Parts: sequence; structure tokens; C-alpha cells
Amino acid sequence: MALMHLARRWTTLASRQAATITVATVDHGLRPESAEEATFVKAHARALGFEHVTLVWSGEKPSAGLQATARRARYALLTAQARVNGASLLTAHTRDDQAETLIMRLSRGSGVDGLSAIAPVSGRDGVRLVRPLLGFSKTRLTAYLRARHVPFVRDPSNENNAFERVRLRLAMKALANAGVSKAALALSAARLGRSRAALDEAADRFLDGFFRVSPLAHGEIDREAFDALPDEIALRVLARVLPLVGGRAEPPRMMRLERLLENLRSRNSEATLGGSLVIAAAGRLSFYREPGRMKPEPLFLEPRVSVLWDRRFLVSAPTAAACEGQVRPLGEPGWTAWRRERKQLGLSAEANRLAALATPALWRVDKLLAAPVISGEGHASAVPSVTAKLAPPLARFLTRLPNTTSSALGKDTPIPYL
Repeated sequence: MALMHLARRWTTLASRQAATITVATVDHGLRPESAEEATFVKAHARALGFEHVTLVWSGEKPSAGLQATARRARYALLTAQARVNGASLLTAHTRDDQAETLIMRLSRGSGVDGLSAIAPVSGRDGVRLVRPLLGFSKTRLTAYLRARHVPFVRDPSNENNAFERVRLRLAMKALANAGVSKAALALSAARLGRSRAALDEAADRFLDGFFRVSPLAHGEIDREAFDALPDEIALRVLARVLPLVGGRAEPPRMMRLERLLENLRSRNSEATLGGSLVIAAAGRLSFYREPGRMKPEPLFLEPRVSVLWDRRFLVSAPTAAACEGQVRPLGEPGWTAWRRERKQLGLSAEANRLAALATPALWRVDKLLAAPVISGEGHASAVPSVTAKLAPPLARFLTRLPNTTSSALGKDTPIPYL
């Protein structure tokens, strides 16, 4: 509520139109009163001149790890809505949230990234994420609302000791009595954030120079350049690449990244982590989506609507006829069917099998209708108008990789990328 009212004040002072802002409420469906609370926010948003949308987290809720799962679902709903509007996403995290996150990360032995806690500006699923209230305490924002007679709702889950963050919040009262204030913790997080930004910039420069992605979402890094990196930068490179290729929202845990890095440094090897298969060979590191770990929900297309699939591809179709069927991974059955089709057409070029298995395909029951990523323009397809292109985070690194030998096909011949 405070963020919404401050946003309305900003539109007035900056002479901007309130219509450019949409207020989104996520109804997690975890409490009986949640729908009523969403309606409450909607009424106040409309009164301020904002559009409002309620996003419902549907489906079965887990019995363990509820808050973490709800957080992932919440951001998935919010970023999807932001992409529809071509908008940035603003959230109302406060200085209290910053301090609590730092303490939570300390309890897990986090490094610089974890201890710098919440970034004021970041990105998520291709959406710019901004947290303008990190410098303000929750007490100050509550006082702001009360001074202006703005009603607000307290979430009872914030008092539930079953949740880790609530237990740490109580422990922080003891820290405050010892002189460790929330303001001091937030200041430390901000200073660590500066260090994180410098390390991130070094990792980004390396990726821009040495990370290449094929249209199949298969990535490669020059191994000599990677081996020359300090461990801290190399870990950040892996933490960026693995979620991109592996279709995950978050990087693997640091302990697992450190173990992977040790293996990559010491020998040629294959390893799986974070939904990715990493192959370290002479001259290069290759990153593939691990087909056996793919569990995307079957996707039904709507005409002229671009949908994010497995966090890696944007899939769309221009007509209702082209939407018949559902999008699932190509997999071994699709690869076999596609190879048979190309052989009949006398086409000799083939995509890299290991990468192709994890690309989106349009299926009607067990019949392959289209394999848009690997078919290419002008090749046979029952529904040639279905398209799939790399999602923005991966597309940033899109470069047609040089011809390489494909161990996945068991051949010593160069494999041309389509």
C-alpha cells in the first residue's frame, strides 16, 4: 500500500500518467481471506487511477518449503504479467527485509553474493526488477500510511514461527539489544553489494567475450580463457550460465558450484548440475539442457501470443490452426521422426542431437507436428508457421557456433548448426 501511494505521488510530481502503472496483487490461495484482500487492494488502486490485476497461484500447494515455493510462484506470475505489459517490476522490500535476508544468508554460510542480500535493481526472467524502498524501514512506511489515514492489511503469516524468516526476525531483537541494529546490517549488505557489483561486472565482461550460444540453446566457453579466471569470477560465470541453459530461475547452491569448478579445473569430465549437462573437453566447455531433468508443463498455444517455454524459448503461432496440439520437448521420439523426415527429403545437414532433444516441439498426442527450432525455414513441417526463438537472457549471447565435433552423435564429422 505504501509503494502504491508513493507511486501515485511520483506520477504527480513527475507529471507522468498514472495509466502507465498497473498494480498487481498475487493471491496465493493460502488463507480464506486472501481473495477479499486482493479486492481491497483493487479498490484502492482504482481510486488512485491505477489499473489493477489479481494473479492467482493455482494448483496444489506443497507441505514443505511453502514460503520458498510461494515466492518462486509469485515472481513467475509477476514477471509474466510484466512481460505482457512490456514493463519493469517494482516491489516494496524494505530495510527490514534487507537485514533479515543478510542474517538468513549468514546462517547458511553465504559468500559475497548472499550477504549483499537484496539488490536495489536487478533482473528476473528478462524483466527489470526495482526495489525503491530498500532504504526505508517498515516502521517509517507504516507511519506514512497512518499519517495519511491509509488502511492496510497485516499478513498473519508474518507472525507464524513455523517459517524461518519469522524465527530469525525474533532472534534479531536479541541482536538489536546487543547493538547490532537493522540499519547496521542493511548498511553492511549495501557495502557488500558494491563488491558484488564489481565482481558481476568482471563476470559479465568475460561472458560477453567468451560465451556463445547456438539457436538450439547449447552454450560453449573457451576453456583456456575459463581456466585463467580467478575462482570467484569462474564461479559467477557458472552461476550465470547454468540457469540460462538449464531453464532454472536460480543458480545451484554455492557448495555444488565449487565442487563442479574443482572438477572442471582438474580434468576432462562430464557433470550435471542445475538442469544442465556440462562437458569439459580439450579447448572448450559445452553446456546442454539435461533432457532427463526436463519437466515443463505441456503448453497450449494461443494465436499471436508469445509464451515462455522452459525459461529458454519464446514459442508462438500466428493462427488458431497452427495452435492445434501441445508444446512438449522434442525428445528421442521427435528426434527420430525428424531425422526420418529429413532423410526422405534428401537433406544432409543435421542439428546437434544432444541439444535438439531439449528444444520445443508441437505434438498432437504422439504425432510430431512441428519442430520449429531445428526444422529451419523452408524445411518440411506440418505446421511451419509455429516459431520458437531464444528468450532474451539467452538471446543476448546468440552466435552461430563454429562447426564442432559432436560427441553426442558419436561421429567425427563437423556438425553444422542451423
